[in-house]
Amino acid sequence: MRVCEICGARFRGNPETCPLDGGALVELPDPLLGRTVAGRFVIAERIGAGGMGVVYRARHEVVGRDVAIKFLSPDLAFEPANRTRFLREARAANRINHEHIIDITDFGETDDGLVYLVMEFLDGTPLNVAIARGAMPLERTMRIALQIAQAMARAHELHVVHRDLKPDNIYLLKGYQGDFVKILDFGLAHMRGELRVTATGAVFGTPEYISPEQARGAPIGPGADLYSLGVVLFEMLTGQLPFQGSTPDLILKHLREPAKAPSFHEPSVPPEVDAMILRLLEKEPERRHASAYELAAEIQDWLEANRTSSTSVSPQPESLPPEDADGEPTQETLTGGQLVDRWRQRVTVLRSLVPRAHPAGQAPDWLVEALDSIAEEVDALDVLRHDLMSRVTVASSQQEEARQAQMRIGHALDQLASDAARIGRQLTTAREKVEEARARLAQVGDALTEAWSKIPAWTPGSEPSDAVLETLAEAGALATIRLESERTIRTEGKSLQTLEREHTDLRFQMDQLKGRLGGLSAMSEIDLEDLRAEARNLDRRLQDRLDEIVKKASPVVKHFMGFSHLRDEVRAAHGG
Repeated sequence: MRVCEICGARFRGNPETCPLDGGALVELPDPLLGRTVAGRFVIAERIGAGGMGVVYRARHEVVGRDVAIKFLSPDLAFEPANRTRFLREARAANRINHEHIIDITDFGETDDGLVYLVMEFLDGTPLNVAIARGAMPLERTMRIALQIAQAMARAHELHVVHRDLKPDNIYLLKGYQGDFVKILDFGLAHMRGELRVTATGAVFGTPEYISPEQARGAPIGPGADLYSLGVVLFEMLTGQLPFQGSTPDLILKHLREPAKAPSFHEPSVPPEVDAMILRLLEKEPERRHASAYELAAEIQDWLEANRTSSTSVSPQPESLPPEDADGEPTQETLTGGQLVDRWRQRVTVLRSLVPRAHPAGQAPDWLVEALDSIAEEVDALDVLRHDLMSRVTVASSQQEEARQAQMRIGHALDQLASDAARIGRQLTTAREKVEEARARLAQVGDALTEAWSKIPAWTPGSEPSDAVLETLAEAGALATIRLESERTIRTEGKSLQTLEREHTDLRFQMDQLKGRLGGLSAMSEIDLEDLRAEARNLDRRLQDRLDEIVKKASPVVKHFMGFSHLRDEVRAAHGG
């Protein structure tokens, strides 16, 4: 990519002079700026970098909104495992399709080998930045926690474990009445059924937030994300981590040292929130919440019971004023239609200069032919652009329809899963009652028989002795325990059967929905891949046509720049 030293216009290939004003072209320090990816994403600026790649803001030419494009670092792209891990983020996010998980709309590879993801552009603040300002208010923390739990519940239900949940990967968006959460960076996510791309026993994650089982390199499940979320909540409420030290120290503390309650550092944290976070920070996964759905329900109940304002539990979008127009687009952010219009205007200007450069009607034949050829190329460019936009529009429409259908199924799945989690808690309670009753029954069985055998002979009508009454009282108390235990077993046993049937029915419905969701995702991806391939082909042809226009325009511009009285008008053609 080269840029004109005079007008700032950018061009692919190796032209030596700008066809707009004849200025010298020099290499861009960042060749991706101004480039069009997948025929519709015009890269505008670099906005960040991470361990695996660089992120840019780009403009979606069809829908007219900003997106973020993450490119895998070229020095990592040659390794197949790195490419797989990078693209896993797209597959993981698309499988979940939750409003609190970043939306990845496209992914692929450019002709020159750049691997990329196209994501929604997030306008907000990373949670780690918010935490750096100090401990966060309790209610705000719980509202943020609810959204994280809801998103991770959907992910876990669809067999996706994030494995690197931390404040850096949680965004708080602007434009809402309250915080609206987006979870990102699923590059380390593990999905059930996929081939392993890491060595068995390898440890991935961030030491400050890593779960004990993850630190051991053991197989991990949803509980690992719950533990990490517990660390995040602890940090939000107290402004500090539950464990601190060097990386080896942190690993050992996560493995062995019990966490102090958040109220140890922040006395205003109530006991029930202390208990919730300490449960999340249990060393053994089975001692944590049974699921993120259960955690979400606990947080929801707390918020309903402790609401201190009129703010709803779910953040609502604010009515924002329209953004101010930035004026005329710059060369590097021109849409395809604007680019065609600019070239048509330039051809018109250049044609008008012919009689002024050659007033006697002695214009060289090559000049007239070149202008005619450029005009034909621009017309052909416009045809290709319309064809490309048609393909892209169809793809965008189909993608949005599929996304909306997936969202509806996902919300239905969440409702069923929440019901299943509620019934699961009832099942656990009922089973505990039955087990306790059976234990009491076992304890009193022999004792009741022995007590009964000790009752002395007693003649009705005579006054019973104290010994008789005491023995009867003891046997009666034991009989009461046995009777109550047997009643509990019968009552809770029937309840268990009913709850188990309901739970089985809900799980069946959930499996049906997950099957529909998976089928819809697979069909949508197949259809979209065909459209993407067509768009990539058209985009290549369009870029080649644009390169040809630049090539043909260069000698024409150079010719007119040879006339000193026309140079200003040649340069003005850039802004025409």
